[in-house]
Amino acid sequence: MMLAEDVALHPDADRIRKVLQTYFDAINAGNYNLWRSAVIPQWARDMGETAWRAQYRSTLDGSMVVHRLEPRIGGGLVALMSFTSLQNPADAPPGLPVKCLHWWVSYPLLGQGETLRLGPSSPAANLLVAC
Repeated sequence: MMLAEDVALHPDADRIRKVLQTYFDAINAGNYNLWRSAVIPQWARDMGETAWRAQYRSTLDGSMVVHRLEPRIGGGLVALMSFTSLQNPADAPPGLPVKCLHWWVSYPLLGQGETLRLGPSSPAANLLVAC
């Protein structure tokens, strides 16, 4: 996990890195309970373990970079980041059945201190291209 220079200087940089790293480590390890510890409770309830396992069953994420932090309307921050995912082409997003994808996403960061959690990105706002 890399942080752009201005992100690394943010007072919450260590907590931001920790929650994002936990999120991606959980996906890479197929560890739903670890993932659940990194996201807001509503996201975990809305997705559920069965859907989560189906969505990430062959995903391996890497090359994560947090490029920028922006204030979030209503409080908190939004992490603007990119990463690369490898997956079985059958598990790739609809219309893009490829093994490798470059993603640009924005994750809301909610809470404070040790309770910092990720909210879901907006699928309509995500950008992705085949590697």
